[in-house]
Amino acid sequence: MASRLTPLTLLLLLLLGGDRAFSDSEATSHSNQDPLVAQEKSRDSFPERDGFWSPNEPTIQSTTSVSTKITNDTAMDKVANKSLIQPTAQLPMDSPIQSPLNSSSQSLLNSSSQPSTTSDPPTQAPTEPFCPEPLAWCSDSDRDSSEALLSEALTDFSVKLYHAISASKSAETNMAFSPFSIASLLTQVLLGAGDSTKSNLEKILSYPEDFACVHQALKDFSSKGVTSVSQIFHSPDLAIRDAYVNASQSLYGSSPRVLGPDSDANLELINTWVAENTNHKISKLLDSLPSDTRLVLLNAVYLSAKWKKKFEQKKMMAPFLYKNSLIKVPMMNSKKYPVAHFSDQTLKAKVGQLELSHNLSFVIMVPQSPKQQLEEMEEALNPTVFKAIMRKLELSKYQPTYLMIPRIKIKSSQDMLSVMEKLEFFDFSTDLNLCGLTEDPYLEVSAMKHETVLELTETGVEAAAASAISVARNLLIFEVKQPFLFLLWDQQHKFPVFMGRVYDPRA
Repeated sequence: MASRLTPLTLLLLLLLGGDRAFSDSEATSHSNQDPLVAQEKSRDSFPERDGFWSPNEPTIQSTTSVSTKITNDTAMDKVANKSLIQPTAQLPMDSPIQSPLNSSSQSLLNSSSQPSTTSDPPTQAPTEPFCPEPLAWCSDSDRDSSEALLSEALTDFSVKLYHAISASKSAETNMAFSPFSIASLLTQVLLGAGDSTKSNLEKILSYPEDFACVHQALKDFSSKGVTSVSQIFHSPDLAIRDAYVNASQSLYGSSPRVLGPDSDANLELINTWVAENTNHKISKLLDSLPSDTRLVLLNAVYLSAKWKKKFEQKKMMAPFLYKNSLIKVPMMNSKKYPVAHFSDQTLKAKVGQLELSHNLSFVIMVPQSPKQQLEEMEEALNPTVFKAIMRKLELSKYQPTYLMIPRIKIKSSQDMLSVMEKLEFFDFSTDLNLCGLTEDPYLEVSAMKHETVLELTETGVEAAAASAISVARNLLIFEVKQPFLFLLWDQQHKFPVFMGRVYDPRA
């Protein structure tokens, strides 16, 4: 049976409703809206803008604001074009226009620019802030360059996220996460974000401003070995905009599902969805669900890939450096395994790449010397260095190498709210704007959880005894006997699907 590497991850974003108190004056202003204006919701009433149209454009205005806008616009037109400033009731059509404005023209302008005191109330209804449409138009020229832009952004985001998660973990602990899963969920949130939340998310994700094709590009970043799924659950009282529903279905393959009144049933529904979409590797993500939960966003990534070349199916125990002492751990080994590898002086690390099925690869970065701590290598790792290493690996040849790497199984859970704050993103807890997803402004994130399970092993019958291996002197050697950093790399689209570090292979 072929060797297999099976990591998966799940990310949860849970939003709760805050206080939704309205003043009597606000309720009155909504109840007095003209029903004829409120009915202007059909597509024929709105021109297409930027190649898209949303049935959820906020169009309801009071008759006062409409008439005031028309009057003001008319006055502005008269100032901009002097040929419109003919007081036709007082001058003949062929009368010359005087410049500067005569008193009768100025009087007409002044009277036209002011709302009528007999028919309009003295104050104008406030206008709602602009909210971008959930589904942006993506031109062919933008789509051609979007894949390269997304690859660069995901790589930068992965390195930033690695340092943020590492800073939130205790020292010398295993860590595994999927930057692809986290970016997928945050990009789905971006689909409905407005104002500062939109710009802040773009900054965190390293996206260019108004990256119109990001959702389509992310959808195209699919592989047979990687399954990424998203799902929205919401309470019955939370109205989701139709445009967001349609965009989510088109781009992420799912429509929002309504939660029921029973909190226990909702908990079972969500955990069942998690189990089914992680091949039952994560069977219970949540232990409880708050009664006032209003919106739950989930993303799960499951990866199943085989080694391009089988490992020898023999159990071998070998020493591994752990907290300044040596421990015996199970190792996978092969006498002539194809490995692309080199030493990097910036990181002072050995870098190796092993091929997997589905155009994926497993990359290891391990300090060159046992005296060098993994923390030193992590500190030197930045997006520029990381991308340079991956470009060099792309040009390196796979050569027969004596390979020894630990068998590992990592289960890692992470509170992502604290990680987002380390990335200086505070919108989830202070000023969240999801105007493109719902008209309800009273939302806040109560929890954001990321869970990953990664297993690296050779499958098949294992012998109980270890055996000695003789290695020819001229054979290249790549041994991993101390803490290391790893990533699963999508070689086609050039971005990390999973990333992490291993301090103790036994955990």
